[in-house]
Amino acid sequence: MTREELILDCRYYNGEQEPPEGVDSLMWGYEETWVRWMLENNPSIQKWIGYYTKQYDLPSILPYEEDGTPIGIKAILWSRLDHWSYSPANADEFKDWYHEHYVARTKTHRQLLNNQ
Repeated sequence: MTREELILDCRYYNGEQEPPEGVDSLMWGYEETWVRWMLENNPSIQKWIGYYTKQYDLPSILPYEEDGTPIGIKAILWSRLDHWSYSPANADEFKDWYHEHYVARTKTHRQLLNNQ
């Protein structure tokens, strides 16, 4: 996929060098990282994303078709919730957090284009 195609699956990152004012800079940064990583096609990064995808069975917890968010972004979000939590994240906690803080706030660029 091209950089532009990857950005269509983002909710916060539009390809800018810095997060725009008023945008959740953490979410922007996670998406920017995902786009950069996908373009690098680095095997160690793919292994890391695969670890979080399999470790927490993300495809069954949050299906891609449900909201248009690629599984790689979900893996990054899971790892960040797990990192910032005071105890290990679990599937129910992640699903609630993901819907409240990521999905409910905005649509992907692809969804916005399709709704026009």
